[in-house]
Amino acid sequence: MKKREVSSRDVANMAGVSRTTVSFVLNATPGKAIPEDTRRRVMDAAASLGYVPDREAAQLAKSTKYLVALAVRHSTSIYSDAYILRLIEGMAPVLNRRRCGFVLVPCGQSCKDIVELVRMTKADGVVITNTLEDDAGVPSLAAAGIPAVVIGTVKADAWQIDIDNEAAAHDTAAHLASLGHRRVAMIVHAPASYHAAAERLAGFRRAMSEAGVPEASCPVRWADFTEASGRHAMAEILELKPRPTAVFAGNDAIAYGAMQAIRDAGLSIPEDISIAGFDDDFPSRFVFPPLTTMTLPASPLGERAAEMIIDLIRGKNPPEKLTLMPTQLSVRSSCAEPSHD
Repeated sequence: MKKREVSSRDVANMAGVSRTTVSFVLNATPGKAIPEDTRRRVMDAAASLGYVPDREAAQLAKSTKYLVALAVRHSTSIYSDAYILRLIEGMAPVLNRRRCGFVLVPCGQSCKDIVELVRMTKADGVVITNTLEDDAGVPSLAAAGIPAVVIGTVKADAWQIDIDNEAAAHDTAAHLASLGHRRVAMIVHAPASYHAAAERLAGFRRAMSEAGVPEASCPVRWADFTEASGRHAMAEILELKPRPTAVFAGNDAIAYGAMQAIRDAGLSIPEDISIAGFDDDFPSRFVFPPLTTMTLPASPLGERAAEMIIDLIRGKNPPEKLTLMPTQLSVRSSCAEPSHD
């Protein structure tokens, strides 16, 4: 029986890195800062296995079907989260066109070893979203030599693509103030350790301050990405005296739950309470009443992230470290002027 030839994947498995890192090290790809410990592990593994890349193998690698992981930094409702589905909608055509496979990796806030999770999937690169502001997983991916793109914003030095969450939330809240609302609550969609959550809260507070609405008239409640948590937070808000006349939900899933709580209380939208969301998920224009919400370019975010990660896998750096994409407020009938003080 003919002995199987050693491949770059064998070297990657022995060194505990991705095939991309093996290629960068053994081909001395310019512009790639590979940690010395990682470089040495790759060289030692290649020497131990007797693996030597050649030009023919390098040409073959250009047509290789890479595997890309999408790692989501929260595990609740990941398979029904409309925002995640829209990211995948944007990523899929790019991955298909460039002959790349795809795997979804749930890794909640408490996950300490995202590198191991990604390695288990055999992915050549990872797109990570719903990141924490100080997300230790991002620099650990870089240290392991795993190409990564963040959909979101982190403090670590990383390739990132995002929206201006603070400005978008400000514009949404300012719309409520422009209608005359002076008692406006916010349900933040996630814990403050998530960058987007902190930025959207900051945008809400800035808009209320600019409108001259006192902070005491702007109660804040916290949720955890899900409709159920939005419903629970809204039920608490409805107990407040005086009751807010408008609510800004930090994402559309939270808004859906809040709308149900309003109906449970026998109240009407927007006659009794106006509500605005954030994301513009699939159902938002079809719920009753249709939801006023900040439209995110979720599918284009996924498309651009897919292009960036494939370029990184192939050794080409994107032109900018941080790319910001535009948003637009979609005004529908869930908001109106307050009917009473």
